[in-house]
Amino acid sequence: LLDPTGGTFLSGEGSLAARALGGEVGFVKTYVQGFTFHRLPGRRPVVFASRAALGLANGFPREVQPTDADGNPIPGPPVVVDDMPASERFFAGGDTTIRGFALDSVGAPNTITSTGFPTGGNAVLLLNGELRVPVWRDFGAVLFVDGGNVFRRVNEIDFGELRGSYGFGLRYKSPVGPIRVDLGFKMDRRVVAGRREPATAIHFSLGQAF
Repeated sequence: LLDPTGGTFLSGEGSLAARALGGEVGFVKTYVQGFTFHRLPGRRPVVFASRAALGLANGFPREVQPTDADGNPIPGPPVVVDDMPASERFFAGGDTTIRGFALDSVGAPNTITSTGFPTGGNAVLLLNGELRVPVWRDFGAVLFVDGGNVFRRVNEIDFGELRGSYGFGLRYKSPVGPIRVDLGFKMDRRVVAGRREPATAIHFSLGQAF
């Protein structure tokens, strides 16, 4: 479970919230992902690992009272919105999704505020692949390629807008699982909040990336 070397694993989950069931907002949400692990031929136990994940969500329309920039109610009729609660939106970027990017920083332009704050979205797509190579005793190395993005709405998914990264990392097989450090390089750097994104990001964590 902590460091698989072969096989396939598929998982899926779904959730439904409705005001009729006592919730403040209503939405439907699903997340599916698949993993494959394959040991390559040869004397050294090199493992190719990959993951593909897709998350989709949609909020149910509801009426809310409009507010100004400071959050104060504005007189007038309520407006209809179908936004997902922030806690239920999808985010990407970081050591377990798309390395080379800061945590939760990946998203289509309309999911990032003018100050660079990520707001998440109703859809996420993730694609990961890496080679896990033993080096010496309990130490190993990986070469990886990650990709994906977060989109504000399900119907806005655009494969041409995927962000990507590549890099390498080191692994130590401890009694509680792999201890890892990864260095990721962005494939394309964009200007966010008036600043160009840094070229790299380093990640420290416990356990494999996926």
